[in-house]
Amino acid sequence: MFKTLESKWSALCGVCLAGAVAVGLAMPAWARDVKPTVPTQTVVTVVSNTHNGATAPTVSSADVIVKDGGKPATVLDWHPMPSQATTQLVVLIDDALRTGSSVNFSDLGAFIEQLPPSVQVAVGYMQYGRAVIASGFASGKILAAKSIRVPTGIAGVNASPYFCISDLAKHWPDGGHPSAVRQVLMITDGIDRYFEAPQYDPEDPYVGTAIADAQKNRVMISTIYFRDIGLVDRGIRGSFVGNDYLIQVAEATGGKDFYEGMGNPVTFVPMLKEFKQRLASTYLLTYAAQGSGLHFVKISTKVHDVRLDAPDHIVVGQKIPMGAAPTTAVAELTK
Repeated sequence: MFKTLESKWSALCGVCLAGAVAVGLAMPAWARDVKPTVPTQTVVTVVSNTHNGATAPTVSSADVIVKDGGKPATVLDWHPMPSQATTQLVVLIDDALRTGSSVNFSDLGAFIEQLPPSVQVAVGYMQYGRAVIASGFASGKILAAKSIRVPTGIAGVNASPYFCISDLAKHWPDGGHPSAVRQVLMITDGIDRYFEAPQYDPEDPYVGTAIADAQKNRVMISTIYFRDIGLVDRGIRGSFVGNDYLIQVAEATGGKDFYEGMGNPVTFVPMLKEFKQRLASTYLLTYAAQGSGLHFVKISTKVHDVRLDAPDHIVVGQKIPMGAAPTTAVAELTK
C-alpha cells in the first residue's frame, strides 16, 4: 500500500515539475506577446453639466480617465487646444427642410461671420446622398454666410442624411487641412428613409456606416433637429425616431445634439451660442493605446459636474499634429 502511495506521489510530483518547467519556458514567449503601446490622439470637448451656461472648470491630466477596450490606458498628454490651431467647420443643411427654416438663417449667417479667425467655415447642402459644397473653406466667412439659401423643400431630396455624412467624411472640402479639428453642424430631421424600421433601431446599417466613416476621418458631428417637408415628419414617431438617430451620431463622434422637443426650434440663437462655446472648450488628448484599427474608447473625468465629449471609437495611432506644445516625451513618441 505504501509503495502504491509513494508511486502516486512521485507521479504527481513529476506532473507538477513538468508543469512548472512548461510555465517557466512559456514566460519569455508570453512577455514577447505583450503588445507595444501606440501614442494616439483625439480631440475632447470639456462641458459643464450645470444648467446655467457656466464655463467648465479647468480639467488637469490627472483628472482624465481613459479606458481602451475596457482596460485603463495611460494619459500621456492633455492640454487645451492652442488658440492658433485651425478648426474646419462644415455647416451642412438638409435641402429637404421646410422652407420655414430659413427664418433662422440670418442668425446662422451672423454666427458664421462672428467666429474667430482660427475657424474656417464651409457651407454644404444634403442632396441625393451627397454633401454638395456651396462655399468652401478658402472662400472665407462672409461668402460662406452669403451662400446660405432657402432649402428646395423637395421631399426626399437628401436621400438619407447618413449617406451625406459618409460622403462628407470621405471627401472633406478643399482636401482638408491635415492638422485641423474637423467639426460639422448638421441641420436635418435625422430620418433615414432607406432603412424601413417601424421604430428607432440602433443597428441601422446606414447610421452605423456614417458613424464609422466620421470616426475614421476624425469628424465630430453636432446636430440641430428641424423637420423636413415629407409626410413622415408630421407624426410624433417620425420626430422621435429621427432625433434618436441624431443623438446616436452626435454622441458617437463627440458632438452635441440640439433638440427642443417634437416641434421645430423657434430660434437657433441659444443653440449656436452653445456650439460656439463648445468650439472654444476643446482639448487635445494623447494616450497610450494598444493594437491597431478602430478601438472602443471611453473618456471621462473625476471632476464634479463636468462631462468630456469625445468619439467612442478612435483609430489607434491617430495623430493631430497641430501647433500645440506637447511634452518632449510625447513629441518624440508621436514623430
